[in-house]
Amino acid sequence: MANGEADRDGSDADAGALARALATLLNPSKIDGVVNCCVRAVHDEAWEGPRTGLLHVRFGEDRPRVEDLADILWTECMYYALPRRRQERFRREIAADMTAVARCYQAVRNLFIDFNARYPERASELGEVLAYCLVQEHLGAAQVASKMSLKTAANMPVHGLDGIHAVFENGALTIYFLESKLASEGRRGVASYAASAAEFLGDRRQYLREYEIVADLGNLDALEGEARQRALDHFDVIGHPELRRRERFVGIICHSEPGHFGKRLPIRDDQPPDIHERDFAERYAADHGNLRIAARKQLLKHGADPAKAIVLFVAVPDVRELRKAFYVAMGVAERELPLDGDDLAMDDDEDAGGDPA
Repeated sequence: MANGEADRDGSDADAGALARALATLLNPSKIDGVVNCCVRAVHDEAWEGPRTGLLHVRFGEDRPRVEDLADILWTECMYYALPRRRQERFRREIAADMTAVARCYQAVRNLFIDFNARYPERASELGEVLAYCLVQEHLGAAQVASKMSLKTAANMPVHGLDGIHAVFENGALTIYFLESKLASEGRRGVASYAASAAEFLGDRRQYLREYEIVADLGNLDALEGEARQRALDHFDVIGHPELRRRERFVGIICHSEPGHFGKRLPIRDDQPPDIHERDFAERYAADHGNLRIAARKQLLKHGADPAKAIVLFVAVPDVRELRKAFYVAMGVAERELPLDGDDLAMDDDEDAGGDPA
């Protein structure tokens, strides 16, 4: 590191301590076992952005494992929904008394039920959990604020980002602002995401508020010593503008894909069981060019910088059915399932269809 960079960012040892401290906030994820990545969101020298990846629910021979995905997402909520210190308190209680498992389960379940009771027009909480898992898995970035816990607090607005994650790498803190969308079709979801990205990036008050949330109410209080202070300094964009930061806006578009999922190979015993998943992945991957063009088009239309955006499309047979399965896994009776909500991107959108070029 050059001397000037060392002056701005502290010593290499300090940077390493911050990177290791943030890494302790990463939680184990099993999402890769139920979601396959068929096109990775990597940098392309010939493409100006956004980085665009394609993922899909894995198969059990010829059947998409929708219920398994719902089960995994529900179990991941134990990490996603609870602030770090509360997680640690439950760990200590469970180590002393296994009956505390039931209290932990109930605490997380109540957060989601309370969220839906307060905001019945919302529908994307499933997408928020999925985004949390994928950003940890594919970007290696830890959650620095428990947004579900904050959104159910009496004095906190529901508006704002769906997640904030961070990782210290290549001499700078990279902050990932997450926005999740559930949609009937990938292009509809990305149009909604681009509008949300532009709205957030154009609202400096909300932008600063998200940084304040991390510093005042986030998971950084679980860190200790100098590393904690270094992390707090990096999230103080007003007090420490000299510290090096990158900001990336991540869109997780979980969408229905009835066309590709509806095309099934015949069942044959002389072929490997994973041929069905490989066949789907090959057909879905062929959509990558059009989907990333659609994402770029929408981001530019709304005034957002595609070079600072990352879009992950996640295909499932039907997002409504996945959302129902998520609440069934939670133990919510079908008659008590929350409404789909107005923010489920299902309505017709003249900008979403047609030629993406």
